[in-house]
Amino acid sequence: MDETVKFFFQRRETDNEIQIELKTAPFYLLLAMIAGWLAVSFILKSNEAGSVFLPILIGFIMLRFFALIKAQKEVLGAMKDKRLTTKGSKFSFSNPFVYIIQKKAEHAETEK
Repeated sequence: MDETVKFFFQRRETDNEIQIELKTAPFYLLLAMIAGWLAVSFILKSNEAGSVFLPILIGFIMLRFFALIKAQKEVLGAMKDKRLTTKGSKFSFSNPFVYIIQKKAEHAETEK
């Protein structure tokens, strides 16, 4: 499962912050799979091919969901504590979307 997680995001940790970089390629792969399913099902009007493609699409969506759930819990906790900043774009390969979470000890010292 660890290799699967690395396909969807990369987590880096320093002394004072945690960076979670969402990979751009899986997002575009998902869009391509949806476009492929729509093309096969509606443009080519092939129900058989569409019914084979749809479970693969649903499986990929579920895999992405479960791979990102741990990171999303961490992000939601940091958001609640107001320790979260973001940068980048989920559409850009050169400037990927990154969550930056300040660690609690560092955050508590800056508030005092």
